[in-house]
Amino acid sequence: MTRLASLATFALVCAVVPGAVAITPQETEFFEKQVRPVLVEQCYKCHGPDKQKGALRMDSRAAILKGTDDGPIVVPGKPGDSELIKSIKHIGDSKMPEKADKLPDAQIAALEQWVKMGMPWPENDGPAKPSASMEVAKTHWSLQPIKNPAPPPVKDAQHWGQSPVDQFILAKLEEKNIAPSPRAAKRTLLRRATFDLTGLPPTTAEMDAFEKDNAPDAFAKVVDRLLASPHYGERWGRYWLDVARYADTKGYLAGGEERRYSFSYTYRDWVIRAFNEDLPYDQFVIQQLAGDRVSTPADPRPMAALGFLTLGRRFLNSQPDIIDDRIDVVCRGFMGLTVACARCHDHKFDPILQKDYYALYGVFASSVEPSWKDLPILPSNADPANEVEYRKQLGDLEGQLGKFIDTQRQIFAMRTFATLGVPAIIPPEVQEKLLDKQGKQDSVKLRNKIDELNGGPLAPPRPQGMVDAPVPMTPHVFIRGNPGRPGDVVPRRFLQVLSGGDPQPFKDGSGRLELGKAIASKDNPLTARVFVNRVWNLHFGAGLVRTPGDFGTKGEPPTHPELLDYLATRFMSEGWSVKKLHRAIMLSSAYQQSSDLRTDAAQADPENRLVWHMNRRRLDFEAMRDSLLAVAGQLDSTMGGRPVEITAAPYAKRRAVYGLIDRQNLPGVFHTFDFATPDQTSPQRHVTTVPQQALFMMNNPFVIQQAQALVAKPEFQQPQAYEAQVHELYECVYARKAASSEVDAGLRFVMNAITNPHPREEGKSAWQYGWGAYDEAAHRVDFHKLPFFSGKAWQGSAKVPDATLGYVTINADGGHAGSDHAHNTIRRWTAPDDGVVSITGPVQRPSDHGDGIVARVVSSRLGELFKSDVLPAATVEVKLDKVEVKKGDTIDFLVDLRGNLDSDGFVWHPLIKGSAEWDAKTQFAGPPPTQPKDLTPWEQYAQVLLETNEFVFVD
Repeated sequence: MTRLASLATFALVCAVVPGAVAITPQETEFFEKQVRPVLVEQCYKCHGPDKQKGALRMDSRAAILKGTDDGPIVVPGKPGDSELIKSIKHIGDSKMPEKADKLPDAQIAALEQWVKMGMPWPENDGPAKPSASMEVAKTHWSLQPIKNPAPPPVKDAQHWGQSPVDQFILAKLEEKNIAPSPRAAKRTLLRRATFDLTGLPPTTAEMDAFEKDNAPDAFAKVVDRLLASPHYGERWGRYWLDVARYADTKGYLAGGEERRYSFSYTYRDWVIRAFNEDLPYDQFVIQQLAGDRVSTPADPRPMAALGFLTLGRRFLNSQPDIIDDRIDVVCRGFMGLTVACARCHDHKFDPILQKDYYALYGVFASSVEPSWKDLPILPSNADPANEVEYRKQLGDLEGQLGKFIDTQRQIFAMRTFATLGVPAIIPPEVQEKLLDKQGKQDSVKLRNKIDELNGGPLAPPRPQGMVDAPVPMTPHVFIRGNPGRPGDVVPRRFLQVLSGGDPQPFKDGSGRLELGKAIASKDNPLTARVFVNRVWNLHFGAGLVRTPGDFGTKGEPPTHPELLDYLATRFMSEGWSVKKLHRAIMLSSAYQQSSDLRTDAAQADPENRLVWHMNRRRLDFEAMRDSLLAVAGQLDSTMGGRPVEITAAPYAKRRAVYGLIDRQNLPGVFHTFDFATPDQTSPQRHVTTVPQQALFMMNNPFVIQQAQALVAKPEFQQPQAYEAQVHELYECVYARKAASSEVDAGLRFVMNAITNPHPREEGKSAWQYGWGAYDEAAHRVDFHKLPFFSGKAWQGSAKVPDATLGYVTINADGGHAGSDHAHNTIRRWTAPDDGVVSITGPVQRPSDHGDGIVARVVSSRLGELFKSDVLPAATVEVKLDKVEVKKGDTIDFLVDLRGNLDSDGFVWHPLIKGSAEWDAKTQFAGPPPTQPKDLTPWEQYAQVLLETNEFVFVD
């Protein structure tokens, strides 16, 4: 590639192909946060309007499509075919940037994803527009003061409306001549409310009691009961953890640092307790920004709220990126503003200045995370014996670390004495910074052991906290977002657009407390609106503002602006009580509507923006999983504490909110069921329907275990007729009796399963691993399976050499020859079908000691196909074509010693190709897992009931 092409390739890393079609808010957010900062910092200097190095200009779609004289070098949607991605990944001759280090992995990944997305760019074709004018603040709806509108007059309030909320809904419906839907059946209503507030299904007893209660306030009593349940905080706490991008791990790190947060769970538990205790939302905000400033020695619990700031990604410990993440979670989470888009320039669409961004940057740069030793111990019910053992183990580990540092100090003093004639005596904390690479690794390992102890069951709980720095920093604007190019000084302060145009500098420490008060102020037009919209969204499946994370100019306007302001005003006037907000919404006729579709209304309002019926919603991952445990009688209702593993056997039976969240290795089932990404704040979850969801319900061992537990319940095991057993399962799963047609269908299913069983077909590997003698005259292999698997290799026993089989070993790459000719090492392949195959794969004898090995390939049908001596430090190619096999034939790959046993380890992992491909290395495995026993007919039937829409949907 020519130098011109190389320049153009790297330039296109930062180039943008403006989309000809509208892009989604998520694509806009991704571009503004992940892509634009890279292109501004790396490319505009050489490929902007003033300079086009390599004849490439980057500020218009036409210029990008034109490319360079060498032609196009990017294929939108196909990063693998794009030279720009190859260039920044240093694949091939062109490695960019030319005169700088390779881009960080995170930036490369973002740009690769951007190309895969089709290179979305949130601007029209042509040169970039200037930043949004502050004049927008005068007209944009979300930046106007919150009003207190009176409920509008409606024609039919007496027959439908139960609250002022209904008047706002009904007024819009009457404008379109759409009638609201009738009230949902009591069973549906109870199920809806119970899932909405607790994330669990109602019990049969609760269902019966509600159906029998004909009092006018029957549903109000249900709502009050559910709000008083401790499960309420678990449900709504998990919702907030989406916003807080909660995780128990730090993401990508450098230097071997411990990946897990030791005390992340204390933030999760604080959130749950805050919802259960109905902590006023303004205090909920303030404590998450400045919990250290409002906590006291007598009650340090508010400091745990600071996990909202500290539990984000660590970005390889890049402070600008960590602070950017904190600015984003604060501004989008509390106010629905994408302030992080002003990192490199004034916001392109909203009245947010780059100076606003760096004013907030200064707030968080003036805050530090103290050592765990300086954090208070939180109240708990821990066993005192745990504390004794914890302090013992901690003392041992700290003693090891101290001894290691002292030894290093002595070594350093000896070296300086030898060099300078004077021993250098330095403090331990300085010595640790002067360690060589190996020393730093050893130090990190010791500190990680302390972190592991703090994250374990013996350690007392502490907040994952933050405090003000002793001396606040004075922030500068970073020119084009580059920390190495400081610009104008800005004071730490609040956003100009929300400060009446005259923001006052923060004077109290870092400014976090003042920031919290400014966000939680009744004069802030965003905070109450954003939270009320979140609650409405979670109750109805769609918000009054359908872009809950963006209340800026690119977000959608509210469908019912007066209702939003009415609820926001009521929310603040009632002491920012979240529970009262729930009651106001749930006791409305709008919430209690049926979810049935009506053709006339659907034609007039297909997206249900006017709320003429309740949206039908599927259970999210947590509610679905917890419901499986609940109906099976397996749910562990223990609250709080350290995270548990919920996606691997043995499956923890606690609620999903207590499951371990590993942001770097999020389990696949989380993605399958649309779990919120913990890498950034998530205003709402996407809802997808994919085959993997059904496959999980049909095949996952966790689901199967719950079906088995259902049938194992004592009430089901009582001697009774089959009809009664069907009813019993329906009551457990659906909290109702089965209809006669359902009983008939259930009996047919069970009887068919009894009379026509389908036993499980066990999967069988084509590969086996063994030892034995080879009869060269008869071409016969005497094969015996190796008895022990170490986790990495098959061998004679846990100890090598084994007393009987000697050094015989087989692993994924190769293995080791046996001690004599009676103990060949044998990798066996069994043909699954008739056919013709080819066999390839070199045999290597890496060591240059000894006299080598003998390699053979022997077919049970055709005899010896290959034989060769493999001398020390030599490689012999194996290539066999058109080998005929019949189903059940074996092909053995034998390794024998030549004469003497000496360094006879070998590398040989053959590849067999025919109707399929059998790779000895990638398909290497230990013993097959124990197959679960076949489900009984009743267990099969129970699993079918758990897979139905009635179980996995709210309504």
